[in-house]
Amino acid sequence: MPDDSESSSEESRDKSSLQGPHNRFILGYFGSPEEAIGLLESQLPESLKRVLHLDRLEVENSHFVDEQMSEVESDLLFRIPRADRKERDVYVYVLWEHQRRRDSWMALRMWIYVGMIYRHLLREGRLLPGRKLPFVYPVVLFQGTEGWRKGLVLEDLIDLKGLDNELHRWVPRFEIDLIRLDEDSPRITPDDPLARLGLSLMKAVMFHSVKEWLEENIEELNHAYASHRAPVLLILSYALMSRAGLTKEEFLSIVTSKGEGKMQYEAGSVADQLVKEGIEKGLEKGLEKGEAKKQAEIAVKLIEMGLSDEKVSEATGLPLNCVADLRSEMGKSQD
Repeated sequence: MPDDSESSSEESRDKSSLQGPHNRFILGYFGSPEEAIGLLESQLPESLKRVLHLDRLEVENSHFVDEQMSEVESDLLFRIPRADRKERDVYVYVLWEHQRRRDSWMALRMWIYVGMIYRHLLREGRLLPGRKLPFVYPVVLFQGTEGWRKGLVLEDLIDLKGLDNELHRWVPRFEIDLIRLDEDSPRITPDDPLARLGLSLMKAVMFHSVKEWLEENIEELNHAYASHRAPVLLILSYALMSRAGLTKEEFLSIVTSKGEGKMQYEAGSVADQLVKEGIEKGLEKGLEKGEAKKQAEIAVKLIEMGLSDEKVSEATGLPLNCVADLRSEMGKSQD
């Protein structure tokens, strides 16, 4: 096979290029094998779990989310050996969807991501015995509150009306496993305490109720800190970075009054460091703000001319989700 290292690096990226607050938390927290196992224990169907060595899970350092979607999506790829067959692995691909609006084309986007995973594995020569590709199980964790009934099966997105049934075999049937964080189900309240804390915090971020979440869970965080210092500090960092109903003053008040021992001290240090980073980033963004405003003004004119979001994004360099937000705001102002 030809050396496609240059194009391969465009398709899969390492986590150093994914530095938004959601990405930093998900890749740092659920990118740990221990927390990943706790998560997948509650997410995977029993029919899959019973043929896997979950305790031998490995986290792949490759990411396949489109760069324009990296502010609203995070992904992790896990490799898990099969328990029933030697020298064979299964891959689980988990996509976190941070935007609140459902995506009617999610099945298509996930199909593309899974195709990129297969191409990545081919280029690395990771075929199974008999030159077979491994099974990839696709999971989407949705952080929005809108109902989502369409866009989960690729076949449903393709117009087959009037076509003979024998032609349907050329249409890919690809379905994604959607997990909504606003649901009250065992899948988002796993038995593993660290996985449960991580998912419940993400749910609190979604509902802008992080202050209430921290007050409810500070005792469990105190208990977990003794044996799981690093993930607890990641949780505290994300709670503050998310800016979802929790100020620095409120954060320090809760941690000072209810936190214990060294965690109390380290939480204060985390808060100071995050504020310092925020000031530095603010200075950088200030330099970029003028150019961004100019690009936004151009985008508005292109939208008024009838161009699609994709074309506007391509012409201005603005992320696709920013263009969609601009279009939405323009629609509201016209109502």
